[in-house]
Amino acid sequence: MKRLTWLVGPPGAGKSTFARRQREWTRSVELTAMLGPLVDEHRIRKGVLTANGQMVAVIRGIELRAENVGLPPLLVVAGLVPEDALFPLCDEEEVLLVLPERARWERQLRARPTLGGSSGQYDDVGYATQWYERFEGWLREGLPVRRVETAFEPGLIGRVP
Repeated sequence: MKRLTWLVGPPGAGKSTFARRQREWTRSVELTAMLGPLVDEHRIRKGVLTANGQMVAVIRGIELRAENVGLPPLLVVAGLVPEDALFPLCDEEEVLLVLPERARWERQLRARPTLGGSSGQYDDVGYATQWYERFEGWLREGLPVRRVETAFEPGLIGRVP
């Protein structure tokens, strides 16, 4: 296990559910939860992707300091992060990609409530689809990501994890 693990994937893929079920990480953080107080009330969308990229730099600046080498590993549910903010990785980092089979993902995404914001819900299917395809491109291009499988749990579709 690496000191710093980034969990990425399109909206509705099951990242939060995956993170909550992992027992090997004693520490985890979600970028959407960190930004929620700033963007939720007014449903701010513009600038969030840039902020996610900047949060990657902030988290790296803290976690990868020599003084923090003794900390337990950290799982960051990063969600949508531009490639130039995430790559290249150092030896102490890894990227896990949650990318279910397309039909299953579309079913999961479309069944979600449309509350918007960083509450864990998503209502911009077109943008989410662009990201699904972008993540498929990461796999085709051979970027250093490890695709993780999540169990299909129809009972969670449409519910906040």
